[in-house]
Amino acid sequence: MRALDKRIGRVQQAIDASPVCEHTLREDYEWFQRIGELPDDDHLAYEVVMQALQGGEEHQQRDTTPFHEREQPREQWPPSVRGFLFDEALDADKQLRNLARAAIATEVAWGGDVENPAFGARHGIPTYGCVALHVSGYLQRLKAAPYEEQATRLFIRHDNICGRISTKADSWFSTFGEAMAQFWTNGEPPDDELLLDTMLVFLELHMLGAHRKGTDVAEVMTLLDTVARAKGDERDDLLTNLSAKAAAGELP
Repeated sequence: MRALDKRIGRVQQAIDASPVCEHTLREDYEWFQRIGELPDDDHLAYEVVMQALQGGEEHQQRDTTPFHEREQPREQWPPSVRGFLFDEALDADKQLRNLARAAIATEVAWGGDVENPAFGARHGIPTYGCVALHVSGYLQRLKAAPYEEQATRLFIRHDNICGRISTKADSWFSTFGEAMAQFWTNGEPPDDELLLDTMLVFLELHMLGAHRKGTDVAEVMTLLDTVARAKGDERDDLLTNLSAKAAAGELP
């Protein structure tokens, strides 16, 4: 089995390093330029993106390195919204990749030029998080009446949280996921203050999303906003109330 795996790996490496059909690349590049849609094939999508980053100039595909080991869009200098967005469209997990591709197509539909280094530049590069979410205006879309002011306060807390967790190891996010699951299951909040603050921010973001879908979240939103403003014993009492709601399955 190990020998078979090695053989398959060598075949895959040869496929990844082989040049794509120039005729197919030309057609897919024209489609990308006009519609903003990338091909499903990873290797072909990479070549299309790299051609756009070169201003549309066709290039000889002589590099025998597997395409996923070559220069990636995010590595080009200077850093750009276009580079990061293209990178996420190629190499992110499925949901984020689809979001990045949709953001590119939307930008092209509004007149964006994938060959232009300033593609999407008006959005700016976010300090934290993925560019596709930032470009799509995800957070701002959550701001809806009657929670505009509360949402603004929440987004500021969200930025502060991002700054506090930016230096944490990747394993911290797994710990956070476990803490969220524990709270939703039995209402038990984490003891760690950063985990608790992060959980409260994401819980409030979730409620804003539920509100956008028509769910009545008035009571919980009021409680979360009060928790965010409270201190000391008052905050502890409010957290106990919130935990009880979670344990009873009363959170939307």
